[in-house]
Amino acid sequence: MANNPYASIEHGEPGTIGWRIHYFEEVTSTQHVAAEMAEAGAAQGTVVIAELQTAGRGRLGRTWHSPSGLNLYTTIILRPTRPIAEVPRLSLMAGIASAETLATVAPGLAALKWPNDIWLNGRKAGGIISEAIADAKQQLSCVLIGIGLNLNLGPDDIPADLRDKATSVRIATGHRCDRIAVAATLFNRLNSRYMEIEGHGFAALRAEYERYFALTGKMVTVVDGTSRISGRVSGIDADGAMMLETASGTIHVMAGEVSVEGAYA
Repeated sequence: MANNPYASIEHGEPGTIGWRIHYFEEVTSTQHVAAEMAEAGAAQGTVVIAELQTAGRGRLGRTWHSPSGLNLYTTIILRPTRPIAEVPRLSLMAGIASAETLATVAPGLAALKWPNDIWLNGRKAGGIISEAIADAKQQLSCVLIGIGLNLNLGPDDIPADLRDKATSVRIATGHRCDRIAVAATLFNRLNSRYMEIEGHGFAALRAEYERYFALTGKMVTVVDGTSRISGRVSGIDADGAMMLETASGTIHVMAGEVSVEGAYA
């Protein structure tokens, strides 16, 4: 393990997010490393950060573009007490914390695209992946929350085919940001929001999610397997589902790939 520049922001006791931060110059993915640590018994709140991921993963198994030394790639080990069915809502919780964090370095620009993307100025600046790990009895053992935030990417650092869709704090604001300070803010916000959702469920965070929600009023199409639904977004319900107004009435969408009419135009 390389010398850890994030050691200075470790704080709290086991259970507090960021109490212990493991730093690597290069890994296959922070999710993979965190899974191994969780299996070995790592406490809730343990964090993995890497400069470079050679096989970084996004949602639905996509590859995550992970250049070295510019962004924040991290996975947090959580051991929630709430039912396994509520695991997807932890992604929404992480979205709130991520948007709140980016708002500190890019005021007024952060937004959320349900269910897993963080936007700046209408372009993707981050993503979240959540993985539930079960024990031998198929009971929930832990949840791995992976977060990637584009911080100091320049325009030329983004692959040509993504430049009309992706951005970074540096591109959106014209300024580089302190990655360690951003990480400290992120872990503090995650810890606070996680305590809220553990104690009171997603309903306690609904208003905060809608504060950053980018899709209200937009026409979208949601694809989930062979299902395809189009309609106008009216908000997020107390369970974290996206409410879609269609010709046949209001539909509460719990999962799916969302495309937005006119996005990135």
